[in-house]
Amino acid sequence: MLTDDWLIFSDIDKLSKKLADDILSIAEHSIKLNNKFLIVLAGGNSVENVYKILENSDSDWNKWYLFIGDERCLPLKSQYRNDQMINNVWLNNGKIPKQNINFIHAELGANQGALNYERKLKYIGDFDVVLLGIGEDGHTASLFPGCLYDESKSVVVEFNSPKFPKNRISMSYLRLNQSKKIFKVISGSSKKKAVQLWLEGSDLPISKIYGHSEKVYVCKDVLTV
Repeated sequence: MLTDDWLIFSDIDKLSKKLADDILSIAEHSIKLNNKFLIVLAGGNSVENVYKILENSDSDWNKWYLFIGDERCLPLKSQYRNDQMINNVWLNNGKIPKQNINFIHAELGANQGALNYERKLKYIGDFDVVLLGIGEDGHTASLFPGCLYDESKSVVVEFNSPKFPKNRISMSYLRLNQSKKIFKVISGSSKKKAVQLWLEGSDLPISKIYGHSEKVYVCKDVLTV
């Protein structure tokens, strides 16, 4: 049974428009209240259109502070890095000050990159919004099913990812849950099995992150119910 927190859309364009509008509204409120807006970005195709919409939107961009949920340990500007897609479709336009963009230096290697990001997050409070996608196996960020991670840390390392590349750096469940709003974004029929398992109560990474509140933005072709 789907709850009211599941928003179902006929296609990715409608989903992206609604999600972008919601993010901009929360940003405006957060900036009025706290003079800043803290958002954790996700990689993947499901959120690419959202970033394109934001790139062409108006906001008080100087008050936006960007973080990223995970990164692949690859050289800078690799086409397979999450930050490369985000930079290409949104951030290279320069609206958001570079000093406000706090991404993972995965090019330093897994251990050093994780330590660097752990220090960066140390004095950051709750995020306003965390964006999460879902993989075909139910993973989210670089947190994979059946894997144990050190929950005493804000940043964890995956050395044996079932997907390329093996080495990845991710915010932990603990840190991702330090968010006022978790927005889970799901598109693509290949995710159907994972979503069904999630709805049936399987112990998947995507089900372990919910923050203070959560919403699921999902295209109807993913659902089998």
